[in-house]
Amino acid sequence: MKFDLNNPVDLARFETRVLSLKLNKKKVELKEIRQNRTIKQNSYLHVVLSLYGIYSGYTLEEAKTLFKRLAGLVYEKDGNKFLKSTSDMDTKELTDFIEFIREKSAVEGCYIPTSEEYLTNKYSIDKEIDNHKKYL
Repeated sequence: MKFDLNNPVDLARFETRVLSLKLNKKKVELKEIRQNRTIKQNSYLHVVLSLYGIYSGYTLEEAKTLFKRLAGLVYEKDGNKFLKSTSDMDTKELTDFIEFIREKSAVEGCYIPTSEEYLTNKYSIDKEIDNHKKYL
C-alpha cells in the first residue's frame, strides 16, 4: 500500500494499518517511495559509460551490461536471467550505480569525472565523446 503522509486522510489510514500490523505481529517491509531517475542523471550515466567505453574499447551497451552484471543488477524470471533497467531505478539507486562505475573504473586506471567536474568541463568531455561516437 502507498500512503502520502502529507495528506491527513492517508496519514490516519497509515497509522491504523501500522497499528493493525503491530497488534498481529506481522512481518513488514517499509520503504520510502523515491522519484525515478532524473533526465540529468541519465545523461550523466551515458557520459560515464561513454568515457569508460573510450578507455576500455567497449561500446556503450557493452559497458552498461558489464557494470550491471558486476553490480549484481540481475534478476531471474521463469529460469532466465535479465538485467535491471536503469529506467526503473530511483534517484538513489542510479546515484549508487554511477558511483559504483566510477570506483570500478578508477581501479582499472580510468578516471571518470564527478558530475560537477563534468559540468565544468562539459565542452571538452562532450567533444571527446563525439570524436569516438562511431566506436561507442
